[in-house]
Amino acid sequence: MPQPDDRLPPRGQVLAYPEAVLLVNPIKEQFKGEVDDKYQYSDESQDIRVHGWICKDPPTGFWQITPSYEFRAGGPNKQFLTSHVGPSTL
Repeated sequence: MPQPDDRLPPRGQVLAYPEAVLLVNPIKEQFKGEVDDKYQYSDESQDIRVHGWICKDPPTGFWQITPSYEFRAGGPNKQFLTSHVGPSTL
């Protein structure tokens, strides 16, 4: 996952809307030339049961478990964001 600093100039170039950024010089070269935007980290309500991240270096991981959908509005096909830039879960 790109780092928050990758979205800032000169590492990132803002595109047509501010949520989308072209990664021109990211910290991790594997992301060079990719577009990062918050909508890549969204899913339909019916599919968000367990969501999390895991990393080898440093060895870290966290998970968000949704035990019930009672608090969500909009039905099973409504899309929600699952993460934000960096290791932030929503």
